[in-house]
Amino acid sequence: MTSRPRLHDWAEVDPARHPFDAAGAARVVWRLAPPVPPAAAVPRPRQVFDEAAWAASREADRLASDWNAAMTDALVDHYGSWAYGWHWGPRSLWYYFSPIVTSPPETLARVAAALMDWRRWLEEVAERFDRLLPALRDAAPVGPDRAVAAWEVAFAELLTAGSAWAEDPDCWYGPCHRMLVWLLTATGLPEDRAVALVDAALAPWSTRWAYLSAADVADLAERLAHRVAGPQTRAPAAEDESWPDTWPHAWPSRRSHTRPPPHPLP
Repeated sequence: MTSRPRLHDWAEVDPARHPFDAAGAARVVWRLAPPVPPAAAVPRPRQVFDEAAWAASREADRLASDWNAAMTDALVDHYGSWAYGWHWGPRSLWYYFSPIVTSPPETLARVAAALMDWRRWLEEVAERFDRLLPALRDAAPVGPDRAVAAWEVAFAELLTAGSAWAEDPDCWYGPCHRMLVWLLTATGLPEDRAVALVDAALAPWSTRWAYLSAADVADLAERLAHRVAGPQTRAPAAEDESWPDTWPHAWPSRRSHTRPPPHPLP
């Protein structure tokens, strides 16, 4: 089995480093694919426990997971590490652990479509980085305030794009996390340090099952920019614990100057 890349380093996925023939992707998938297991015909148990149905469902899950792993190994061996994320695209074209529910031709067509969707997304990210990275490099020698501002703009753009790309409101975290880490590693920050910074910044929002609001994006971008720019800058002070963040969605953030009026007493 191919060793599992983490894909935290931009160099692992940068399209400029990894040639790809989109026109031939479907043929490659057909040539590399292991035999597709039969479509799962057993419905998942719902309200009534059925031991036989549960066993069949678990077996379908195991077959699908094994097949997905073998398909992924084949793609990585052929294309390189970037292909490991073929099922991570911002649109849900393939769910890695779902039982196989289609015929072999349709299954392989969906795999090829998911691979190409992932590649197109990486190319879109690369286009953004081509614009953002020069601005970050130019701002660094000017001074910490200019550097913080440049990072804040870059982070805000990526957070907005990642949230918009996600097909479902509870799927924004993955695209946003990946792009933020990739941007940091693209500027030379060590991978572990980049992941730690992004993990800490996104932690308060990690269980938010809704798209990021404009206030969320602004707060996240500002805090992460101060942490990345260096020790000579100071991150904004933490909010008073009695003051809620932007949850529920209609509440103001710490950027607001007024609290919502209290509910009237009955």
